[in-house]
Amino acid sequence: QYTYFPMLVVLEKHDDKSFKSTRFLRASDLAGDLGQENNPEWKTIAYDETSNGLVSPQGSIGYRWGEKGKWNIEERDGANGNETKLKLSFISDQVSPVAFPHFAASAHASSHWDGCDQDPVQVRNVPSTTIKGADGKDYIVATVYDLMMANYGLDRGLGGDNVASSYDDDVAYTPAWQEKITGLARDKVIRIAREFADTANKTKGKSMIIVGAAMNHWYHMDMNYRGLINMVMMCGCVGQSGGG
Repeated sequence: QYTYFPMLVVLEKHDDKSFKSTRFLRASDLAGDLGQENNPEWKTIAYDETSNGLVSPQGSIGYRWGEKGKWNIEERDGANGNETKLKLSFISDQVSPVAFPHFAASAHASSHWDGCDQDPVQVRNVPSTTIKGADGKDYIVATVYDLMMANYGLDRGLGGDNVASSYDDDVAYTPAWQEKITGLARDKVIRIAREFADTANKTKGKSMIIVGAAMNHWYHMDMNYRGLINMVMMCGCVGQSGGG
């Protein structure tokens, strides 16, 4: 609800068979800057189910300068202050094949792990839609949510390769896949995830992760942090007393 999940991302050609995600769609990409005269190139765009149209939601960096009272995450259209309900997914619309980099595709040269021989670029089907931009230009876009679900390799019934229908599939980011790299049993991963999410659901977001400084001393610690942030973000724990 208070994440970038509903924001629209522009898909551009990667090769003859697939697209790649690039940047956020912005007010400056649309006819008349979508009515945004102040900083339109810094205002991200989403689809509002209430008005059935594109909106520039309050809170993006474009609202930080030149106008008052709109640099917040209230669910309102930045143009008129109307309440919005931002669309998370275009799963009932068109589908676009999108290429995702898979950085752990090959076995490590020093044999820290093996059995991860997979394509370094993996194409997965992503829900998308086409937006008419300024000067008649068409933009194929997807929400951050749909791109993230595809990056995780979830099988959402869209067909295509490189998706997992179960936790035991040897596909990037499944519990079975990580077991070979980390040595952590898949059942423990599944248990912690379920307990964390179940607690958040029952308490309206009061699931908390406490992180000390130790994680900062390891390579790629930023990715570990992102993993933790994803958990609290997806379970609605950000900004909750007792959560986060």
